[in-house]
Amino acid sequence: MAVAPLNKFLTIAVPVAPGEQTVYTAPTGVSAIVLYAQVSNVGIGNTYPTVTFTHRRKSTSQRTFGNTRNNRIIKDAEIPPNDAIVLVDGRLVLERTAVVTDSIVIEGTQSGIVSVTDCLYDNTTGVTTVTTITAHNFNVGDEVTMSGLAFTCASGNYGITTTIFPSPQQSFTIDSIIGSVGTSKTFVTNSGTVTGIAHTYVSDTGLVGPLQMEFICSILENSIT
Repeated sequence: MAVAPLNKFLTIAVPVAPGEQTVYTAPTGVSAIVLYAQVSNVGIGNTYPTVTFTHRRKSTSQRTFGNTRNNRIIKDAEIPPNDAIVLVDGRLVLERTAVVTDSIVIEGTQSGIVSVTDCLYDNTTGVTTVTTITAHNFNVGDEVTMSGLAFTCASGNYGITTTIFPSPQQSFTIDSIIGSVGTSKTFVTNSGTVTGIAHTYVSDTGLVGPLQMEFICSILENSIT
């Protein structure tokens, strides 16, 4: 019989995308310790984004199921250009028991965010053509992040489901734009392929913005089963 490892070290590294994102949830049978967490300002030029880092505890007990308590470790911390902020430099324990589930959540605020109105995704090539409601101001070679784009996906095994893209979070490089910088509302990137499952975009969902922040943390998982 296979035995789960008692201790396991993890590193999570993701861009901070528009809106809120849960970067880690303690798995079943595991108590985790966040050893270190940091957000860096990797934006181009003089950008001053802010970040909020939260410890989130959800009740899983029958009578209080879904009740949530948010404890902000740091709120709206500004990160100067070419600098970083340490969010955890020590120990932050995350529990997963019969009555609670702990997660860590980051939320960034930055300039340059625009709403997405249309997205054409070719699952066989990965080519993704994104249209925004206003001019996006991106140039070829720029790195961007996206969040909250909804797609319906037809699968022979599961029927039609809705997927929120991207998951997990990542950044994308602009391959081309339609029109001129400053007035263009459409850009093309490659977001990877998905074999055998076509995706249809749900209109007017999602946000896109220039990559300005990157998050990294180290976690120690301790098996309790």
